Amino acid sequence: MLYGAVIGDVLGSTFEFNNWLKSPEELPIFPPDAHPTDDSVLTCAVADALIASAVRDDVSENTLRVDPVQFQRKVRGALRDWGCAFPKAGYGSRFMRWMLSDTEAPTGSLGNGSAMRASGCAWAAGSLFEALELAALSALPTHNHPEGVAGAQAAVWLIYRLREGADPENLRREWNGLWGQPLGELPQLTVLEASRPIRTDLRCSATLPVAAALVLGSSSYEETVRRAVALGGDCDTIAAIAGAAAEAAWGVPEDLRAKVDALLPIRLIELIRRFESVFAVSAPKRMPA
Repeated sequence: MLYGAVIGDVLGSTFEFNNWLKSPEELPIFPPDAHPTDDSVLTCAVADALIASAVRDDVSENTLRVDPVQFQRKVRGALRDWGCAFPKAGYGSRFMRWMLSDTEAPTGSLGNGSAMRASGCAWAAGSLFEALELAALSALPTHNHPEGVAGAQAAVWLIYRLREGADPENLRREWNGLWGQPLGELPQLTVLEASRPIRTDLRCSATLPVAAALVLGSSSYEETVRRAVALGGDCDTIAAIAGAAAEAAWGVPEDLRAKVDALLPIRLIELIRRFESVFAVSAPKRMPA
């Protein structure tokens, strides 16, 4: 559930400022000095707030749902608590100032940080409507710009639709209809890869269409994250967002989970496994190759 984002982040962590220039197939998993960045830490922060906001469903006592009112109250504190617990994870300057302050005022950011941390919302929600509501709430403490909110919602929308087994061609059309206006239509992946490394652009509108195109143009989890990192630019965040969606399509290979566990602080591992336990769902549907 969360491994998809975390593995993508860790795989790209050493190439954010020194892009991989060889083929995706030659990319080592994992390279020396690979480590979790703010993408992984804040993904766990949002997931922690989702767990803390889970209540028994009114209809079925065996089902948990996330209370959006409680989640809205808890997510701001979770972002600060997790951020301060891992102060050297590589946060942006605007987020860092917010994290260390006492203000409740958001930063107005339209950056991709709202999208890279939101994936848990797609797994904790009982419907697409709930998933989009939780995604917006996860963004608002910092990323209250409309593009920042749309970025979080688009990332979660893609994960949820892939969980439902949606066809890639249908998703391309749906993306352009739903998210083309606030974020941009899907680019041609072959054109992007022909011009790699792409330039670093931290806006949601520069990141989300690229991440979605990577997932919908690939045929496995590992292929998706390899291509994401090899594309360049803000590659750890692109790989985290694309990897989160790819997990919903194909699952995460067990060997990659084991390898990344060796690189994660125990607090992150425990949170990821607790989230999987609390929000246990059936195995993700597989997207046709």
